[in-house]
Amino acid sequence: MEVWIFVLVFLVAALGLLAMMGYVKNETERLELKHFLETAEFKREMVEVQVQHAAKIEHDRETIEALNLRISELNIQLDEEATNARKLQSSLDKLRADLVENQSTKLMAS
Repeated sequence: MEVWIFVLVFLVAALGLLAMMGYVKNETERLELKHFLETAEFKREMVEVQVQHAAKIEHDRETIEALNLRISELNIQLDEEATNARKLQSSLDKLRADLVENQSTKLMAS
């Protein structure tokens, strides 16, 4: 009779162990599924962030190109203004020289 008790205890322990292994397997599968879903969500979010980042980079690049074009236009205007300033300065110098020459001729004539 004592042998039957040991067999019965062993059988209950074996069934408990099998139940525990099934629980662990179910929990493992549940955690793996949860991890898979979170990984998929993370990858989706990363793709969205990358798309937004690429759009921002493209927008920034277009802005930089527009600003570079504007800078080129302003440099051209600056060169034109500098040329005009040099011409005006030359004309002013010539007028001063002519004025000095006219005054000195008038002084000599007087």
